[in-house]
Amino acid sequence: MTGRSSRAVTAALLLCLAAPVVVSCAAPAGPAPAASALRETTAAERATLARAEKLLTRDCMRKKGFSFWVTEELPRSADELFPYVVDDEAWATENGYGRGIRDRREALAARDPNQVYFRGLSPERRSAAVDALNGPEPVGLEAHVPGMGRVRHSDRGCEAEAQRSLYTDLPTWYRARKVTEALDIQVRSAVVADPGFAEAVTRWSACMRAEGHAYASPPESRRTFLRSGADGATATEEIRTAVAEARCAASSGLSARTLTLERAHRERVNARYATEVGDRRVLEHRALGRARDIVQKG
Repeated sequence: MTGRSSRAVTAALLLCLAAPVVVSCAAPAGPAPAASALRETTAAERATLARAEKLLTRDCMRKKGFSFWVTEELPRSADELFPYVVDDEAWATENGYGRGIRDRREALAARDPNQVYFRGLSPERRSAAVDALNGPEPVGLEAHVPGMGRVRHSDRGCEAEAQRSLYTDLPTWYRARKVTEALDIQVRSAVVADPGFAEAVTRWSACMRAEGHAYASPPESRRTFLRSGADGATATEEIRTAVAEARCAASSGLSARTLTLERAHRERVNARYATEVGDRRVLEHRALGRARDIVQKG
C-alpha cells in the first residue's frame, strides 16, 4: 500500500466492511443449469452463508496477526424491505417509515468493532491490515456488471481466501454475485418506469389524499419522515402516515401491481443473464451444508 494516504486506506476499508457479501461453498461447477432449475436461496440461508464467510475471514486475519470480529447483520431498512411502497400494515404500525431502525443502524455502524480497530492502528499497520483483508491490488477477479462496466477485485487477501474455501471456483462466484446484485437495480428501475406502475401510483395518491395525506408518490411520503431535519415530525404522525400508505397500497392495487410487474421484469432480466443467475444459485446451494457446519462450530 506504499503511497496511499491513511485516509484513502481507511475509506477503502470502510467500503469493504460496508459492502454486502454473500458466500458459498462448492466443488468446481460444470456448466450451470438454467436459472429456473434451482430456487433462489432464502434470506435466512444467505445470512448463514454470510456468517460463515465472516468466521473464515476472522480465522484468516488472526493467522496474519490481526483482529477481526464477526458482527451481526444490520437491521434491514425500509428501503430494503419496501423498495416501492410500504405495504405491510403491521410493520408500519410498529415502525412507521423506519426512523428508529435507521437510527439503530447508524449507532451499530458507529460502534462496529472492526472499523474502530482499523482506525486505531498506525498508518503502516493499517495499510498492512487492509492488504491482509482485501488483498494488495484489485487484480485476479473481474466482472462486467450491467450499468457499471468492468469491476475488479483482488483474488488474494482473507476476504478472497474465505470465499475460495467456501466455493473453490472463486472467479465464477465473484462474477455471478456482482452481476446478480446489479440486476436488482435493473428490475426496480424497470418497475418504476412501467406505465402500469404510474397508473397504480396515481390511484394510491388519490387514496392518500382521501386519508388526509397529500403525497404524489410513496418516495415523497417516505422522504418527509426520513430526510435530514425531519425530527420535528412526531412518531405518531410517522406511524399514522405509514399505516395509511400500507392501506392505500392494498386498496389502490399498487401493491398487487408492483408484485406483478416485478415478477415480469425479474423473469426478463434473469433470462438475459441466465448463466450468472444459475451459477449463483448452484454455488449458494452447494455451499449451504459447509456453511452450516462452520457456523455451528463458530
